[in-house]
Amino acid sequence: MKFDNYRVEDFLQNESFFNWVKRNNQEDIEFWEAWWRDNPDHRHKASEAIDLLKTISFEEKGFNLLEVSDLWKRIKEETIEFRQINSNKKSWSTGLLNSHIMKVAAVTVPFVIGSILYLYHNKAAKDQTISSQLIVKEIPRGQKLTIYLPDGSMVKLNSESKISYQKPFDEDQRLVTLEGEAFFEVTPDPKRPFRVISGGIETFVVGTSFNISAYSDDIQVKVSVVSGKVSINKTSKEEKIANSFSESIVLSPSEQATFFVDKKRALVSHYDPNEVLGWREGILYFHNASMEEFVLELERWYGIDIVVKREIPIKKGIVGEFHNQSLEEILMGMHASSEFEYEFENGKLIIK
Repeated sequence: MKFDNYRVEDFLQNESFFNWVKRNNQEDIEFWEAWWRDNPDHRHKASEAIDLLKTISFEEKGFNLLEVSDLWKRIKEETIEFRQINSNKKSWSTGLLNSHIMKVAAVTVPFVIGSILYLYHNKAAKDQTISSQLIVKEIPRGQKLTIYLPDGSMVKLNSESKISYQKPFDEDQRLVTLEGEAFFEVTPDPKRPFRVISGGIETFVVGTSFNISAYSDDIQVKVSVVSGKVSINKTSKEEKIANSFSESIVLSPSEQATFFVDKKRALVSHYDPNEVLGWREGILYFHNASMEEFVLELERWYGIDIVVKREIPIKKGIVGEFHNQSLEEILMGMHASSEFEYEFENGKLIIK
């Protein structure tokens, strides 16, 4: 494996390793924790680096990279020199040799490590200023995606959804824009509230978990809370929902706010977790769905174009619950009870 032959200094100069020890980046944390778990025979050098990183502050004076490299070289030369002395002069005791090497290391290592951290810290600060960028994650129909935001918050995107945010987040807030549907597990940070702009509303939280459904072609925008509390406000930029409510709406666990775009009103109620959250576990749930809702959900879920040629409306709403099943399995299980026929033609699903 790549890190099997790493020395202490190699770990110290590895940016990803540094992020893990300092808990700065979720992806690095996950990677190195997996490495630590899977490589018990190679932990000793990493442990030494961890101990050093935890004891050295960022306040040391920095050197340039050439000086840092030279300092490491000096440590090695001192160590080699005294090993040679020990070999040629048997009168040197092991204790005296080790004592001298430790003195050399004690004087030099803090400067080297401090310099590395200083350089890394200043580089990171510079990158944050210069390289702050808008990150956009978008997935097509038929797919789902789990991502981790710069603060460690987890977001699971449903099909045909898009999320955008600045990396890194601002110092005073964590702002995310959503189109489509996503489930959020927000890392608590009272100093930087978490805000989601979606479908003409703003969802405001500190640390909680919740689901937002705000597809552009839906007539409803829904916010459903699993844990913690959220506050919802309207955004001034969106006229389509601006008159839905005049004050903030606060939701508690198991509560849902539904904003009706066409009627410009809002409704707070309890929700069915299977219906709202089942998509995260691959559960497709229908409760008295119309044919239009049924078709739209299947198109998003399976990434297929559907054409409805049926002129007579179905007599009752479509009902069903499907766990990680194929499109063919769903259609076979529903066409009889829902009174429709289907066929595939030129890559499209035809319902009649």
